Amino acid sequence: MSGFFATINRLKYIRRWGLKRNSFAENVKEHSFDVCIIAHLLCVIRNRYYAGDIDPGEVVLAALYHDAHESVTGDLPTPIKKFNNAIHRTYKDIESVASNALIDALPEPLREDFADYVTESCAEQITELVKAADTISAYVKCVEEIQAGNQEFRDAMQEVEKRLNSIDLPEVDYFREYFLPAVHLSVDQLFVPE
Repeated sequence: MSGFFATINRLKYIRRWGLKRNSFAENVKEHSFDVCIIAHLLCVIRNRYYAGDIDPGEVVLAALYHDAHESVTGDLPTPIKKFNNAIHRTYKDIESVASNALIDALPEPLREDFADYVTESCAEQITELVKAADTISAYVKCVEEIQAGNQEFRDAMQEVEKRLNSIDLPEVDYFREYFLPAVHLSVDQLFVPE
């Protein structure tokens, strides 16, 4: 018997943004879907416009499992993770132990097929796209909360925007120009007949 899927499936119970009042609850499973979509877009943009040669499937799998360890650890809010270097290092160790426990829960012949994704050990060009997508997802969450009148996300928005501005990838700039301006629009506004 393997507990791998059962553990990963519990990501739907892990709430994000635990230190803030949320207008819209977000769980890690939903967040992972958003990161998959964004990472896939970033990969295709890189391949199409910036001479990239990255397998989009690899990027999507890396994005899908990027927070898999949180099915064991829960979601530790970023301000706590980054409170000081000792906490940050310790939490990275905890993430590693949790990721390896997930891999160990798989039948031996399957472990190699999942290890790079679950332990975030993919090639650097894949990892950078997933990290960028994760940051964009956090930015979108902040936009949605502020749009709903939740000013508690104002400081988070500024911090996430700083991280987003520090990403030096042309596909992120493209995404910001062509996709982010529409995230606050309603369906009626998005699909207005011409």
